[in-house]
Amino acid sequence: MPSVFSELSQFARNLPPEAAAALKRARNKERYRAAVERTWRNRPEVARFVLAHTNGIYIAKDERPRKGPDRHRDWWVFGIYLDDAAARTEVDAWQSVLLQALNAEGLSVDDLRFLPAKWDMRTRKLFPELSGDGTDEAVVAAPWAARHREEEASRGLDIVKCAVCLVFEDTERAWALLEKVRGAALDEVLLREPRADGSRRDERRSGQKGYWLTLYVDDVEGIERLVAVFGDAIRDRARRLGLRIRKIVVRKAPPSLAGRCAFCRQGRSIPLGSLDARSSADA
Repeated sequence: MPSVFSELSQFARNLPPEAAAALKRARNKERYRAAVERTWRNRPEVARFVLAHTNGIYIAKDERPRKGPDRHRDWWVFGIYLDDAAARTEVDAWQSVLLQALNAEGLSVDDLRFLPAKWDMRTRKLFPELSGDGTDEAVVAAPWAARHREEEASRGLDIVKCAVCLVFEDTERAWALLEKVRGAALDEVLLREPRADGSRRDERRSGQKGYWLTLYVDDVEGIERLVAVFGDAIRDRARRLGLRIRKIVVRKAPPSLAGRCAFCRQGRSIPLGSLDARSSADA
């Protein structure tokens, strides 16, 4: 007995070219929707938010030359246009899971790319029925987007803590430094430092994010001396653990951070993440 899929495929082959293309677009749209819902099945409000801010999708063959044993194989890319930075952040964090979900839904693609929607594309909505006036989405988006950023920063600072402990073989010496840090923040750097020829490489395109680590302390001069001696070793250890620190900056901790400690001996590290906190700390 023929399957529903085979019957639909046969039906599509008998359609005029324009009608067949429209049917294919509709099927890819529904497969994308199912993949998004599969990816965020434990957080359906996030799936709805990503879909509501999807402006368009495409499937294209990557014509750029590649290296490796599969360099002669066709390489297919699934592209997503998104008009909201929080939605792009979520897709960035879950892109490997979403790519697997797309393949599970029958879209045989090798790579996932997400791009900001610009100009007139921002007015288009792939799922206009989910857009509404945007009020409910803003309410839903704010908590999970902020929570995701805070969790990511906390994980990054945990790597910093581990790297410091690995550099200082005496654990108490490591904590003598860590416990002096009142506040800490990781800021993503999209471009590398200039090369010798003056060019830069886009970190996001290369798949490797880089960060500036800012430490807020009481004794700036003393911590700067430690960073000058051990900073490169800390950055090297952090890189091996998966965190690329481009630069370590030491700043004076404001009175609002008195008594606080960014790195806890037990439990997760506490990032100085909110804009209000960063503004008061930098003041």
